[in-house]
Amino acid sequence: MALSSFFTVLVTFFVFTTCVSAETHTIKFDNQCGHGTPRLIKAGNILSNGEPYTTNGSFSSGIAYLQTGNCLLNGEGCTLVEMTLTNPTCAGCGSSTDISLIPPLKYSVPTSFSYFGGCNGQGAKCTSANCNTAFFVPDDNQVQVACQDNNVNLLITFCPDGSETAPAPVATVNKPAVPTVVQAAVESSTAPKPTSSSVSSAAVNSSSATSPAKKCVKKHAQRIGPNTQRPTTQVRRAHRLHRRNAHANAGH
Repeated sequence: MALSSFFTVLVTFFVFTTCVSAETHTIKFDNQCGHGTPRLIKAGNILSNGEPYTTNGSFSSGIAYLQTGNCLLNGEGCTLVEMTLTNPTCAGCGSSTDISLIPPLKYSVPTSFSYFGGCNGQGAKCTSANCNTAFFVPDDNQVQVACQDNNVNLLITFCPDGSETAPAPVATVNKPAVPTVVQAAVESSTAPKPTSSSVSSAAVNSSSATSPAKKCVKKHAQRIGPNTQRPTTQVRRAHRLHRRNAHANAGH
């Protein structure tokens, strides 16, 4: 009888310790952003750079984020996932996960999480800086997602469904090209210059526009020359007398 009771106690203790030690949780990452490195941190230590992480026993106060080059060790400046994975020992004492943007945390990439191996399909997603599924102040407790199943696992996804928001395109305005100083100089140097013939033609056209009176004066000045003076009356008479005398002498 005593031997039977001893074996019963021994088997019960073995089963109990086996069940307790069997607790395990796995955290996996799915980075669909095409850049960055997933990080899993606990107590300031990097536990994963994207590879699955499995813990034997409960896993409490862990954080995860996508290191894009702008995140500090504890996720400052980026979107953060906070998780505690544990088998419940009382009502409401199980696992809990959330997304946090409480400063100095800041939205960086779309992020989601979901449980698997228990509480399947339960989780949350934040795809903008104003999402209503993340902590912004410490009292936003409604965004926590709890799970009361044993040995639950967690999948963290960055840019779920490739949902990373691209920056809005910048509108461009087509402005007329403004010639530079060099262009203006080249255009000036290549512009056709007036030839001597065109200058003469222009001068003729300009002279043709003068009045008839001016034309007559000009022609008369050309006949007598610029320095020619009109002969006086006495000179003209002397010329006529000289021609008469020359004619009379020729008759004799």
